[in-house]
Amino acid sequence: MVQWLVRGTLGPMSRIAKSHVNAAFEWAANQISEAGGRDGVTSRAEIRRRIGELTGPERDLVDFFYRFIVRQGAAHNERVTRADVDAALTLARVDMVAAFDTNDNGLSSDEVAAMPSLGRLAVKVARQRERSGEDLAASFEELAFSLFFDDFGTELPPERFLSCHVPAKLEGLSAESFRATLGLDPADPKGSIARVEDASGFFARLIELHTPGQAAQAQALAQTMQSTLSDLRVYIVGHDPEGGPVHPVYIVGVAADGSLAGLRARLKWS
Repeated sequence: MVQWLVRGTLGPMSRIAKSHVNAAFEWAANQISEAGGRDGVTSRAEIRRRIGELTGPERDLVDFFYRFIVRQGAAHNERVTRADVDAALTLARVDMVAAFDTNDNGLSSDEVAAMPSLGRLAVKVARQRERSGEDLAASFEELAFSLFFDDFGTELPPERFLSCHVPAKLEGLSAESFRATLGLDPADPKGSIARVEDASGFFARLIELHTPGQAAQAQALAQTMQSTLSDLRVYIVGHDPEGGPVHPVYIVGVAADGSLAGLRARLKWS
């Protein structure tokens, strides 16, 4: 049975794997390189634009990792190449992560406390990415508190988003695995999938729909969901018109623990 969980608790973690911290640095490195576009060189102006799209610890990690790369010998005009990024990434893995795992059994709280500030920031991002699907779903609903769903030509009044979490052990998400995880019967018009859409287009419309203050919150929601869930998509359930006029809408992906997590809403097509 699908469980709608609206609150979660993140318990203390005594150790964190080096691979998870390295993955946080790798994510930041990719953000820096992608910000540069086709020429493979990232300028200060380009990284500022990318940082403006991020929030919280992830924004700080990208910002301070870029500054770290510049200090390692990038050009005086602060234009960073992929080679600069790769060199700094290798240095971070060795000097900021592996060097502090003295027993080679994951980083303890004391070992994390001894790391330089950039390393501790990577740990913070890694821990955020380790959060359970249940906890993530609750945080998404909190981020979406001031936002409303009004998309895909719905005839319902604007609705609040609610959290969605389904325990599972998914390795990826497709229409078939989504249907199986929710226990939907494809032979039932109410259980068929009417539409699947990549979440990026949905979030772009969500941001445009809201006022400037709300748009910033929508941007934060989009960035958080896109950075913590894989295979993030929008699913509209129920064949039209046999499935009835009201259709559940799921904006969901796969959390690090393999569960299905995200938000849900409804739309009406008559």
